[in-house]
Amino acid sequence: MDTNYFEVVVCGPDLAGLIAAALLSRRGQRVLLCGHDRQPATFQAGPYTLVREPGLLPPPDAEPVARVMRELGHAQVIRRRAPALQPGLQIIFPQHRIAFGSDPEANSAELRREFPSECAVLEETLARLRNSSAALDPLLGSDITLPPEGFWERRDVGRIQSQLPPLDSDWLAALPPCHPMRAGLAALAALTSGFSPGDITAMTQARAFDGARRGVFRLGGGGDLRALFTEKLESFSGEVRERLVPHELVWKRGNVAGLRARPRGETIGLGRLIWAGSAASLLALCGDAAPRRLRETAAAIRPACFRYTLCLLLRPEALPEGMGPRVLSVRDPEKPILEDNALHITMGAPLPRQPNRVPVWVECLVPASAAESLGYLAVIRARVREELARLLPFYDRHLWVLASPHDGLPPELGAEATGEKPAALDPVPPTPMAPALSCDLPRMLGVGAAPLATGISNIYLASAENLPGLGREGDFVSAWGAARLIAQPGHRPGAQRREILIEDS
Repeated sequence: MDTNYFEVVVCGPDLAGLIAAALLSRRGQRVLLCGHDRQPATFQAGPYTLVREPGLLPPPDAEPVARVMRELGHAQVIRRRAPALQPGLQIIFPQHRIAFGSDPEANSAELRREFPSECAVLEETLARLRNSSAALDPLLGSDITLPPEGFWERRDVGRIQSQLPPLDSDWLAALPPCHPMRAGLAALAALTSGFSPGDITAMTQARAFDGARRGVFRLGGGGDLRALFTEKLESFSGEVRERLVPHELVWKRGNVAGLRARPRGETIGLGRLIWAGSAASLLALCGDAAPRRLRETAAAIRPACFRYTLCLLLRPEALPEGMGPRVLSVRDPEKPILEDNALHITMGAPLPRQPNRVPVWVECLVPASAAESLGYLAVIRARVREELARLLPFYDRHLWVLASPHDGLPPELGAEATGEKPAALDPVPPTPMAPALSCDLPRMLGVGAAPLATGISNIYLASAENLPGLGREGDFVSAWGAARLIAQPGHRPGAQRREILIEDS
């Protein structure tokens, strides 16, 4: 027997599902969010609590993000709490250091300083990337479901594609094969999108560069970003349940009518299910009842790499003068964009009560074939530390704590934490890393992968697998599409019914 009934159940940890849940709750649907808390936003590292990931937003003025924030009433909050930080991106090569921001003249000056003989070619190439990215803006801000489903949507996507250079061509053809900027743009796309280095497309590089140069829009951490949508969900008609683990679907006439969940073994009735996880995890839940389309989708998408993260607390003196809030380091442009050869470093903002503790996140990609070995991750941690010492000389003198939520090693306390060192430090329990995907499905404009439709009429997939080539921006596009398939913007049936009752009385 159903213990409760919800018009929409959103299940899974991906941000796209959480955004869709908040939108649908705002539109008057009775929504349940569960399975979102598999990984907490923070973890304990000795006496310190560290945030698992930086709270980076895509440019809030981009329509895919702006329309979500407008509907949820978050536009002013984001403008106040996540102002643009410049420069948006600094790239460090062995012989070059270059910064990109929203000012075209400043970008040109950077190129002339670092690459004087190739400045004109570089400016033309980067302008092509910006223009190609801008051509995607009207499509991403439209109500078309992406990746497209029907004939008319595919036609509209094809119209946009006809305005772009061929997607299978080299958009950086004007640059020499071994030019450092090739490796820099590829590393930026691989470390900020959901695709693995071998699956990066020209459009993914264009979108990643265009978003990075517009600035860094930073909240306190990944938990703060999620809290924006969780709070909005609960303030309307939504319900959030912690530690609820789905283990079986209840079927009725080919559709899903309920969800059985642990630990209480309850059955939750539902009208629609949004799965905010991988297609493979949904396939496992469906079992033998899974349709052919879902099986094909799950078989075509797999992790090729994982994103390893090292979290630090540093004194402000550890950061070199002129270092921006977002840094990409490529040690050897001729080597693969893996492990310590390509690092993505994000500087956070210290808490008002602790101005001398700056959170820093260092990310790199590791091959999926070796990622399950904690011994291998321990080696990666040591190599990342060594490379970090080259980029931030003497950072260990200003270190409070260093730890990773992935490698199962104890945290390391620095000289600044001398007075707080306990007798022994427990290892940090390892948690899964975010995947970088490889995909055999047709890639819509070089950025799409899994469709929202699953082959089951009342189940939708809204996760990082829909538009991995867009990174976090893709979560907003996927969420909007999934929510639109269930309830159009402005659709609030509950509010309308209340108005009628007032008039009748």
